[in-house]
Amino acid sequence: MVSNASTMAASPSLAAQPWTPLSPESPRPDPEHEARTVAAVARALRDIPYYQARKLAAPAPGTPLRDALSRLPLLFKKDVRPTLPKQWVPAGRDTKAELASGALELVETSGSTGERLRILWDEGWWPRQESRGMRTHPEVAAAMDGAKGTYREAILTTPECGLGTCHVGDLSYEERSDATHLWLNQRPDPLYWTDSEKARILDELAQHATVGLESDPFYLALLSRFARAQGKSLDVRGFVQLTYAFTTRAFLRTIRESFAGTLLQLYGASEVGVLFMEGPDARLHHCPFTTHVELLPAKVPTPGAKDVALAIVTTLDRAAMPLVRFVVGDLVQVDHAGPRTWTPVPPLTSVEGRVDDAVVRPDGALVTAGAVDRAIGAVEGVRIWQLNQRTPSSVEVDVVADDDGAMAAAGVRDRVAPLCEGLEVTARAVTAIPLETSGKFRVSKRHFPLDLARCFEGV
Repeated sequence: MVSNASTMAASPSLAAQPWTPLSPESPRPDPEHEARTVAAVARALRDIPYYQARKLAAPAPGTPLRDALSRLPLLFKKDVRPTLPKQWVPAGRDTKAELASGALELVETSGSTGERLRILWDEGWWPRQESRGMRTHPEVAAAMDGAKGTYREAILTTPECGLGTCHVGDLSYEERSDATHLWLNQRPDPLYWTDSEKARILDELAQHATVGLESDPFYLALLSRFARAQGKSLDVRGFVQLTYAFTTRAFLRTIRESFAGTLLQLYGASEVGVLFMEGPDARLHHCPFTTHVELLPAKVPTPGAKDVALAIVTTLDRAAMPLVRFVVGDLVQVDHAGPRTWTPVPPLTSVEGRVDDAVVRPDGALVTAGAVDRAIGAVEGVRIWQLNQRTPSSVEVDVVADDDGAMAAAGVRDRVAPLCEGLEVTARAVTAIPLETSGKFRVSKRHFPLDLARCFEGV
């Protein structure tokens, strides 16, 4: 076990060394996590033109991590967007040539809350750190090492990638697969999947001999509902990990109707990599060697959730585009007393949704998407829901239900109203709820800005 972050001393010998990314294939506890983070911060401030232009002083070897980070400003997407790509590659490297050769890759995030961002990845960085993060769960590691047969993975999410789209249209199985991976979806909006499309996806899970399935929970819930109606199950030999978007209790119930195997949560972001992976104890544990995560506590009430924090990320193993104190925009519930399995960062009990998805009450309290979902989860028949806060005085909830939509909507209103004290709460039954242009489904939307400094310590 790794000791607590607040008591763990930095290693001057490590921090003094020239920066090199440590990126082992398999996870292991990192007793030098704090010193490694200080060294990565110093390297970024020293060598990356974006930080050089801001004349931020690099922390000296041996500086306590908390002190090194607290002196630095937060980094937002709006700060990064106009400075790519040249300001994020170490001085002296030929950005254009490395992009052409593949040594650097320019990709674009999906923009689940409307904030798309182009980012740089070092060649091979994403699959290397993702595999290491997944392997922090022993059952997943065993499956990846052949416990369920040759490891083969399928991916079910939006087909968008890079600077355009890929795997879109009517491509053959061979055109969407490689030796290990299969990309299942070819449609920008799964609400327009035909029955034949859904049948194809189910058949290809079996054809691929899928051991691990990585999926957007909304997409998999749609597929699972179809599978149940056909009397079929998801042909996945090992595990399913849910990522890309917020997982509601209704989605989980639907997925469980067609899959009885291991079902896990993986929490990450395209800008920073895999942050936390669910463990056998149902907590989400911080993954080593890729990031350090600060968890800035909420200083306003959070009804329906406790120990809520804003996630702030510093990357550790990136040569290009190292991010220091980057605001990913997610809220989490922190288990401060939980075991630090791989690093000094405490585990999470849940990911609570985007900060842009949290409801603001008149008394200043924040109601997270997770809190709303826990309330709605007890209402029978709810299949999909979406909350909108268009004004500071009211919220509206749209509800797609299995049978009696009016009764389900009334139940939703009765459960949500106590959380949203001081707000006018209305709920209505609808037949469908559209996705975002990114292909993601948002369970909650606040249509006006939030003062982060008022709500979170250390901002």
